[in-house]
Amino acid sequence: MVSDIKKKLKLIGIILAVIALFALLIYFHIFWWTMLGLLVLIVVLLHFSVSIHLEASRSAGISIKAKWLFLTLYPRGSGKKKPARNAPPAETLDSFDDDLLADLDKFADSAEDSPDEAPEPESASETAEGSETSEESSPEEEKDEPSESEAPPEESKDKKKKEKAEKPPKEKGKGKLAALKEKFEKVRPYIPIGWKAVKKFCKAIRFEGVEIQGEVGRFDAHEAAIYYGMVQKLVFGLLEKIALIFTLKLKRADVRCCFNENKIDGSAALTVRVRPSTLIAIAFCTGINFLITFLRQRRKKKKAAKAQAAAA
Repeated sequence: MVSDIKKKLKLIGIILAVIALFALLIYFHIFWWTMLGLLVLIVVLLHFSVSIHLEASRSAGISIKAKWLFLTLYPRGSGKKKPARNAPPAETLDSFDDDLLADLDKFADSAEDSPDEAPEPESASETAEGSETSEESSPEEEKDEPSESEAPPEESKDKKKKEKAEKPPKEKGKGKLAALKEKFEKVRPYIPIGWKAVKKFCKAIRFEGVEIQGEVGRFDAHEAAIYYGMVQKLVFGLLEKIALIFTLKLKRADVRCCFNENKIDGSAALTVRVRPSTLIAIAFCTGINFLITFLRQRRKKKKAAKAQAAAA
């Protein structure tokens, strides 16, 4: 309780000090110069990157830390360290390894041919009932349904009239398609601008210090080699996709193959950095481009309307 009261008093004191400072600046007629200096300071501070550090491993779990300059954004109250979780006993880890290895065995053996299960034979009573129902229903259907050759000409004329009456819904569907096309044409000029902005946003996110370590092992050398190739493909395929979308700086990526041992283990660490000033600049430029295209489209519509009025 005492600590909470002290924090509230400190906050009230800071607010009063800021108000007094602004009053003094206005009194001495240096308010606008001070505002300009604050704006420059804000721009410089936004140029520093927000960094998010990620670590993941089977023993320690996942840890996330977000910082900006000297401020810790996440986790809050980092000064109070949380007690580390106790590692699970060796029996649970071994059972978890066995489950993973069993799944990998199924994935590796999926290419092999498996015997198809024979369909269950139907009971004699069900077949007999099905045959009876089919025999009973067939003559009635033959009686109820007249053949096309016996249909009178009046019915054929009625069918043609019904087909002609059913044509307007198709025209309505065409109208909906036309409305969708019109909406798409309105949005079409903005799609390239939005796509460029998304690509710039993604490239502004930097993955730095990427470090990946993995260990795969089996008693059988053939199975160990198969699992080693699968893990290699998974890791480096993921890194390739990240490099295509974001900015990637790889520090280390290593997967080791352990023989005569059932083992699946790994750890990863990376730092994601983003500059707020870059994101704000991209958003500002994108907004200006959207405004320019909007004004151009508006001018084109006005010119088209004037041309139609002059032709009329």
